[in-house]
Amino acid sequence: MWFEKPLSQDRQDWQLSPLLSVGPLEFGMGPGEVASVLGLTAGLQSNGAAVFTPFWNLGITTFYSDRTDPRLAAVVVDHLRGPQVSFGDEALTGRLPSELDPWIDRMADLGHELLFTSNGQPSFRDLGILLQLRPNGDRSYSRPVLLGGQWADRDWEALPII
Repeated sequence: MWFEKPLSQDRQDWQLSPLLSVGPLEFGMGPGEVASVLGLTAGLQSNGAAVFTPFWNLGITTFYSDRTDPRLAAVVVDHLRGPQVSFGDEALTGRLPSELDPWIDRMADLGHELLFTSNGQPSFRDLGILLQLRPNGDRSYSRPVLLGGQWADRDWEALPII
């Protein structure tokens, strides 16, 4: 389709350690530590509701707890070009909902509390995983939002994630 963008075939592989880290990033890091670990320079931005840093070339956006003492609280992974984040042996980035449904059911069967946002996005609060869907042509693909630190216990509907 003319409006469908290709999914990146050259993704980094990152592993999720629920509520603790994703890839090389540990929840609770400061913005300088995050930039250093990623080998990039980037400044904090704010849209009034959120303090964040987009790392466009990596396909992630990092969100911080606040402006006065910013600590890494969330990592949003772009569904088209972000790293392939895996939990165990399950890839979570850029997947069709039908591909993730069996894994979601399995996680719920293992006792992880499956919750849905008001717009039907599945999440596991105890794992810090929210699976948003983002369109690409006629399909929607998973965009993982990974939470840790102070934000893991907040009302996810109220998170200032763009």
